[in-house]
Amino acid sequence: MTQALYDATSPQSILEFARSLSGKTLAEAIDMSQVTENTRNKGDLGKMVEKYYYRVKTDDTTHLPDFPEASVELKTTGVLQRKDGGYRAKERLVLTMIDYMSVVDEKWRTSSFMEKCRLMLILFYLYDKELSVFDRRFVLHPILFEFPEEDVEIIKRDWETIRQKIEDGKAHELSEGDTYYLGACRKGSGGSKEKLRQQPNSDIPAKSRAFSLKQSYMNRIIDGRAERVGALDVTATITIEQATQNKFKPYLGKTVDEISHLLNFHKNGKNDKGFYRNLTMRILGGTRRTVPELDKAGVELKTVRVNKDWKPAEAMSFPAFTYMGIVSQDWEGSSFFGKIEQKFLFVIFREDENGDLRLEKVNYWNMPYLDREEARRVWEDTKRRVAIDANDLPRSTESRVAHVRPKAKNAQDTLPTPQGTRLIKKCFWLNKSYVGEVVRTFT
Repeated sequence: MTQALYDATSPQSILEFARSLSGKTLAEAIDMSQVTENTRNKGDLGKMVEKYYYRVKTDDTTHLPDFPEASVELKTTGVLQRKDGGYRAKERLVLTMIDYMSVVDEKWRTSSFMEKCRLMLILFYLYDKELSVFDRRFVLHPILFEFPEEDVEIIKRDWETIRQKIEDGKAHELSEGDTYYLGACRKGSGGSKEKLRQQPNSDIPAKSRAFSLKQSYMNRIIDGRAERVGALDVTATITIEQATQNKFKPYLGKTVDEISHLLNFHKNGKNDKGFYRNLTMRILGGTRRTVPELDKAGVELKTVRVNKDWKPAEAMSFPAFTYMGIVSQDWEGSSFFGKIEQKFLFVIFREDENGDLRLEKVNYWNMPYLDREEARRVWEDTKRRVAIDANDLPRSTESRVAHVRPKAKNAQDTLPTPQGTRLIKKCFWLNKSYVGEVVRTFT
């Protein structure tokens, strides 16, 4: 077919040309007789779009965007279809690799990250692991995306947090939980054979990471629900942490009953399990169902009730794993890894001398590096033991941080094991004592 022309100096022309891909696969949009790659290729669809649709040659060794004359970077990202017919992000959007040695000498406005990703053309395709990249269908409309004004300060601080951690010689300790919208995601082969990278101000080699927009942030883009006004009043001088504290400040030290009265929001019977979370949401967002900043950041809200000695009422659970699945997984591909790399917002209700619960503390938290390493050890021990005997898994007495125990609806809620039996569903839990240790450290 004869391809329409586009103006490589015009972002709008580049976008208009991308719109012709909507509803098509790359194989339907180009002359496949010119393709030199293996058509069963499951590699980088973005590179194939650049090469065969736009017919541009890019140089991965530079930080210039794919269309340098228009300052446009091309990105393709996979989506999955929801039951309601809509779409959700399959994963985070990887933007550019982090060069540990050079990023420490950069400033935000002139950084290689901003030079490359200031304006991005994003194409969305329906992910199907069985299909080659040439046969994955583009859905939704392509968009020209630049960071919204209301998000720029948070993304800037995220970039500066990552850069500072690298400058401090802690590139090996980076976690997606360090930041809110812009993450430092893992980007390497993983495993013991992965080549580690040099970092400044430390002799400890670090695994490869890339700047990325978090999956939760991508979901907001896809849903078109990126509100122009947030709930937390973040500004150039007020961080997301400070803005959150400002929301809770009028209620700190008050009993749950007092807060309920002030907000005119009361418990719906004794068995209202979601009451403390819903009360917290009232404090944060008023009558909003969501808090845009927390949704885009993928922050997990945890309300924790402790007694006067700071002992939590319960351990903290995570989604159940499958016995057959965990034995073939790698640590960085596990859901437990994904969860402990998140950022959490802890809202602590503490029992006073009269037995009344009071709002005591509010704090953002992500798991420290050494504790993540201990969680990894527990996960790897679990993987090893599931393969031998899925009945015998790590208990809370075996680790300061985490353990495994049941999390099921009832005794019939079971899964198959490598031993050919069925066992009740289990998940990883953060130890009750560990949660208590964490919340006591909050200021």
